[in-house]
Parts: sequence; C-alpha cells; structure tokens
Amino acid sequence: MTKLRFALVGTGNIAKQHVAAILSCGQELVAVCNRNIEKAMLFLSNYSGREGVAPAVLEETVFSDVAQMLDTVKIDVLYVTTPHLSHIDVAFLAVRRGIHCIIEKPLDISLAKACYLKEESERTGAIVSVIAQSRFFRPTERIKNAIDLGKLTPAFGIVNVLAWRDEAYYRSNDWRGTWEHEGGGVLVNQSVHELDLLCYFLGEVESVYGVWRNINHPYIEVDDTAQALVTFKSGATATVVVSNSVNPAQDVFVHIVGTNGHTLGIKTHGGVEKEAGIKPSTFKPYNDVFTLEDEATLAQYRANDYADVSDESWAYHFFALQVKELMHAIESKKNGLKVHLRNDICSAQGCMMIFQGIYLSQKLGRPVTAKEIIDYSMSLLVSSSKPKKAESDAETAETVEAAADTKAAKAAKAAE
Repeated sequence: MTKLRFALVGTGNIAKQHVAAILSCGQELVAVCNRNIEKAMLFLSNYSGREGVAPAVLEETVFSDVAQMLDTVKIDVLYVTTPHLSHIDVAFLAVRRGIHCIIEKPLDISLAKACYLKEESERTGAIVSVIAQSRFFRPTERIKNAIDLGKLTPAFGIVNVLAWRDEAYYRSNDWRGTWEHEGGGVLVNQSVHELDLLCYFLGEVESVYGVWRNINHPYIEVDDTAQALVTFKSGATATVVVSNSVNPAQDVFVHIVGTNGHTLGIKTHGGVEKEAGIKPSTFKPYNDVFTLEDEATLAQYRANDYADVSDESWAYHFFALQVKELMHAIESKKNGLKVHLRNDICSAQGCMMIFQGIYLSQKLGRPVTAKEIIDYSMSLLVSSSKPKKAESDAETAETVEAAADTKAAKAAKAAE
C-alpha cells in the first residue's frame, strides 16, 4: 500500500495522539498548521528527526493559514483537530480540493454544514472519516455483530454518563464552556462517544425530547447535565442521562435491550477509583453485560480483548485503527472497489442529531423531529451573517416553522 502524506490542522494536546497514530501506521507527516505560527513551529520541531516527519520550516511545512498550506504542500489527507465549531470550515477547504480528511469528534456543531460537506465530498470524491475510536473497541464490535446477525433486535437503549469536570478544566482553554466556541457542554464534548455508539447500535434518529441544565458550574455558559428520550426510525427508543456535575465521577455505559429480553452493553469509562486500582485514564472498555453468553466467556473476553495493546500505545492505538481503515478506503477507491468506513459524514450526524435535538427541544418545550432539527440548523446557517440577537423560545418556534415552510415550498416548486 502506497504511503500517504498527512497534514495536521490544530496542534493541541489531542494532536500528539493523532500524530502517534499516523506514524505508527508508517505514514508521513509533511505539514502542520495552527493560527498561532509559533505553536505550530514548536509542535513540528518536537518531532525533529523522527522517521516520516518533515523538518519544521516556516511556510514550507509550518503554516498559520490552512488554504496556504493546502496550496503549498502536496498532501493526501488533512487531519483536523481544531475546536469543534471550525471542523467543517477547515475540512471543506481540503474536500473542495479533492483531499481526503480525518476529522476529530464531533464532526461539527452544525448539521447544515455537515450536509454541505457531504455534497462536496460526493462532488470531488474526497473521503471523509470522522473520529469514533469507540467503534473500534472489541466489546463494541461484539455488540454490533450480534445485532447485525439478528441475535438481538434492539427494543431500547440506555446511555449513562456520570462524569465530573472541575473549574480548572474549563479554564484550561478559552473556548471551553462557551456557546460561541465549543457549541455546547457535556453533550458535545464528554458524551459524544456514547451518543455515537447509541446511534451505531440503534440506527437513524427520528425524534428527540430533552432538557439540559447547568447544575454546579456557574462559570460556564453551557450544559453540564442533560436528559432525553430518543426515538429511532427502527422503532427502538433510548433514555439518555449525561452529566459533568457528579463528583466523584461514576459509571459510563451504553446498554441495549433486545425484544427477546437479552441485554448487551459496554462500559466505556471508569469513575475515580470506582474499581480498585483502575484510574480513568487507563480504563479499558469492556462488556459489562452480554447475556447472550455466560459470565465465564465474558471474563475471558475481558482478559483477552486488549492483549495486543501495550500501555504505551493505548493512547493512540484505536486512532491508528481508524487511520488504517481510511488508508484501505483510499486504496479501494483507487481500485474501483466499494469504500467502507465505520464512521463517515452520514453516520457522524447521529450524535449531532441527539445533542442538537436536546438543545432545540428545550427551546420549544416539546419533542422535535429529525427534520425539524435539520431545518432549524439550516435556518441558523443562512442567518449567521446577519447581526446576532438573543432568540426567544417563541422566535425559535417561528424559525423552525419558517424553515420547514421554505423547504416545502422549494420542494413543491421543483416538482412543478
């Protein structure tokens, strides 16, 4: 398989793990970009001399402008690790040039932008993979395979995220805890992987009825707690309880109950010494419930699932699996074969539909459909260039209805 040339946009803490993933797959890092050029220079310089890494040279391999980097350096894949609200804006610059992308979770905050990115990727042929490393865990694969093979037909699901973030965490970056820069709180950041797994198991979202609160983080604007009832097109339902206001942190899991009464589940994170000797940073996800098989088999799974993952590689191992999947997809496309990704633009919109649905549902005080969520996102994108003002719940309802009416009118005109 031909080596791919990667460029990285965003050089924060998570970027180090993604670079480790790229290099562990034998690929090349040929450029980096950060709006703060000094940070970009320091970041790439730290890898000086590593095999597969280009030397740090201003305006040759180190940039503060994404478009300039894309027009200067020949690359195959753009890796996007910037703050949430800029993900699609950055990726679009690459996709319109036919350059493949990997984008950190979540895909973005705007469902409307996601729709446009999908259209552009189809036009140019650029492949877009959205980080969802939880989909690559063996316990996750076990649940997904059981559902796909018909061993269990999902009736309902449960997402439970009882976490804690202190003030120091939110003060660590100026974009954290703000609507303008983060686009949300516990829903957008800490719970996105569990919401993603819920959609991975249950399919497309049909409607959302939810509320959010800020219970004990008065220094942030966004949600630290949310609850919801989600209905899926398959007929399955799910309850969602997520919070950053539980101190000490407790369980984090996704459970699926089948029509036959069997339950499948994955515990994705541990609390603070919730299990003796296991810290959250070293916690390895496992099937905490899997009633299709006995306890002895589950114990064997837990003992063997990560036998090939060292403590050193744990931080980037599953990112590397996603890089390898993209490499294979690019090769398949070149050879005229079908491209398969565990998380592409379409599937990545599932968790976005849930958290945006909860925000909109609270505004309107009622359940909202997937169509309403997308229409509202479209209306926000259209009006984003206009002067901003506080929007009342009544105005939000009018905007949702107006967006739906506009879309219906366009459809009717197209049918004439």
